[in-house]
Amino acid sequence: MGTSYPSEVFHGVHFVLFGFSPNDETQVRFKLVNGGAVDEGKYSGSCTHVIVDKIPYDDPVCIAARNDGKTVVTKLWVEHSSDIAMPVDTASVMYRPLKDLNGIPGAKNLVVCLTGYLRQDRDDIMTMVDLIGATFLKPLVANKVTHLVCYKFEGEKYELAKRMGTIKLVNHRWLEDCLKCWELLPEENYNKR
Repeated sequence: MGTSYPSEVFHGVHFVLFGFSPNDETQVRFKLVNGGAVDEGKYSGSCTHVIVDKIPYDDPVCIAARNDGKTVVTKLWVEHSSDIAMPVDTASVMYRPLKDLNGIPGAKNLVVCLTGYLRQDRDDIMTMVDLIGATFLKPLVANKVTHLVCYKFEGEKYELAKRMGTIKLVNHRWLEDCLKCWELLPEENYNKR
């Protein structure tokens, strides 16, 4: 076994953690420090990143940090950055604290399937479905699925959904924009590639 060198994926990150369970906090702190980040221990002027778990967007901690110009992200940012050994975009809507930990109003009734997406894109869609508060279903079960997220508006699943007429056809931007606006947006603006 060769010598392993610690990754510098989080070099320059000075962080503080809020809202974590003790077990999750230990794991996230380990990933950050092992990746070159500095644990500030408490909120201060030298913090660059406030990393939260189970704390909503409008929590006083998040508001204060944003007002102070800090980067505010969820533990998902740490996990994804750590997985690919480079920092992912902190501005992505996937890493923003949720407006409501129970999901977007009405999203609990949605069952989402996808077609045409591969690897990380596929994982990102499943993550966004979870973040809005909907259910992800791998097979296209005609009487359950409400939305099909299409990479290209073609293929077997797409044709089946189109024939059904009851399944909304959208691209991934629908999920991103729903997360940004924190509401279920009209699907007809998202039915093109």
